[in-house]
Amino acid sequence: MPSIKDGEEYIDVKAGRFRLYLNKRYQVFSTINDMLIGILFVLGSILNFWSSLEMEGMIAYLLGSIFLVVRPVLRLINSATLRDEIKSKDTYTT
Repeated sequence: MPSIKDGEEYIDVKAGRFRLYLNKRYQVFSTINDMLIGILFVLGSILNFWSSLEMEGMIAYLLGSIFLVVRPVLRLINSATLRDEIKSKDTYTT
């Protein structure tokens, strides 16, 4: 059964000989990304009120949708580290 520790800067999940570290600092980037998504969708809605700006509105919707897809990918890439306990045994103590 995996053990989970909640540290100040990270969450440590130990399962067998591996540890997974989740970095909490990435929450700031996630919040900024969420604000950009909201701004782009509101901008797209406003621009669609005028037919001459309809294309710009669709571009704003598309960018907002791309940010929605990128968000979980960035979160996984930037916040997780997987370490093999056997290889890093001399550098990490329990």
